[in-house]
Amino acid sequence: MLRVTERAGDRVVAELPEDVDLHSTPGLRALGDRMIDEGCRHLTLDCSRTLYLDSTGISAIVAWYQRLDAADGSLTLSQVNEHLYSLLTRLGLHTAITITPGTAASDKQGS
Repeated sequence: MLRVTERAGDRVVAELPEDVDLHSTPGLRALGDRMIDEGCRHLTLDCSRTLYLDSTGISAIVAWYQRLDAADGSLTLSQVNEHLYSLLTRLGLHTAITITPGTAASDKQGS
């Protein structure tokens, strides 16, 4: 499930699960939509645990981006592993969504 790790005003940081797929996306989508409905305008999705992202997950991310953009908000994907980063950039999502590569482990080593 989508787990909120930080919330301050209209900014929310939430952690995506390991698998974002046909089975998990409907629940994730409902939670993300609810956060936006409740006033989230700047959503950061922590992808440090995410290993698999299928087309249903990508569709949810695009839908959230569209909703947030229409509300003058933003969507950021952080701690995206190399495989997912490559996929997302090949799809051209990096031109609209801020995508930060890295992993939690490499981030801790750099501190």
